[in-house]
Amino acid sequence: MKKPTIFYFVHAHGNGHRATFNMLYPALSVFFEVIAITTNNEISRYLQKKHDVQALELPPKYPAGYEIPEHTFSQAFEVTPYAVEPASRAKTLAEAIEFYKPKAFYCDGVPELAIMVRGMGVPVVLVHLPGNVMNDPTQVFAHELADHIVAHFPSSLEQADYQFTSKTYYSGYISQYAGSELKRSNPSDTNNATVMSGYDNYDETVLKNMTKDQNTQFTIIGNKRYYDLGKNCTLLGLVKDIREAVAGEIVISAAGQNTIAELLSLGKRLILLPEPRPYDEQAVHANVLANQNVALLAQETFSAEQWQNVLQKAKVFTPFYRNLVNASAPEEIAQKIKIWYA
Repeated sequence: MKKPTIFYFVHAHGNGHRATFNMLYPALSVFFEVIAITTNNEISRYLQKKHDVQALELPPKYPAGYEIPEHTFSQAFEVTPYAVEPASRAKTLAEAIEFYKPKAFYCDGVPELAIMVRGMGVPVVLVHLPGNVMNDPTQVFAHELADHIVAHFPSSLEQADYQFTSKTYYSGYISQYAGSELKRSNPSDTNNATVMSGYDNYDETVLKNMTKDQNTQFTIIGNKRYYDLGKNCTLLGLVKDIREAVAGEIVISAAGQNTIAELLSLGKRLILLPEPRPYDEQAVHANVLANQNVALLAQETFSAEQWQNVLQKAKVFTPFYRNLVNASAPEEIAQKIKIWYA
């Protein structure tokens, strides 16, 4: 018997969206023929190579040479130009809907696509992210029209101003390391700390202040450039598996949702250094985690003394992260979508 089809939109920004797809696709494909929807050729090629999944790449919505205006979140569709290119994108998507007849559209980002697809008669499952999304009219409308909403984090970490909890399913954090047998460091090993440079936008002076404490050994991973740091620092660059690279119990990292999920599933003590994002999702989420005693907060403007202070706090910090990561989240989300649409 042929499986019903669903469309799954994979956002191109960062590695988090593709990492989530990597975890959800095997579970969803048990019940559905999954077609990945993308807006980026690199993402399309990655997904096809990784999963041999069919990927439909939408054409760009911006004319060649178009200067994208700054997003002020003051009106709906404010960065969609008055041009024929958005119509070409909509036409491609409409033709795909007409041909494949998907039962639902799992939308991990870009609320404009969720609105467009719902207008074409397809139910929308919207992925809800932390941050100031309720200040954006486009996001609010996408949440209003969504048939169901899925949050890849626990309900205990939801923001007070969120209006759609009644139709939101909270899966808990999803991590590729959840539930697996892990090589764990000694919980008392607080003299080794790992810095995950992530977006690679740290100025060298930030890392020099961060690693000033000569009583702590620092392992820096994810860096795409060389930094001239002290003898207490080891630079590993890009690594395939952070489980093998993360040294000690303390990790300084950005506050991306997937990164947080992975580090919590490894039982680490987190010092979060949020990166700027359109909806301040990293800063907002990091503050929620700090308020609930899950993580500590830092800023790029910290002096060497301030970094030493927060590292000392981390050495005696007992984070509360019981039941935040759900090892069964991909299968539970797939079961929900099966019940809703299969």
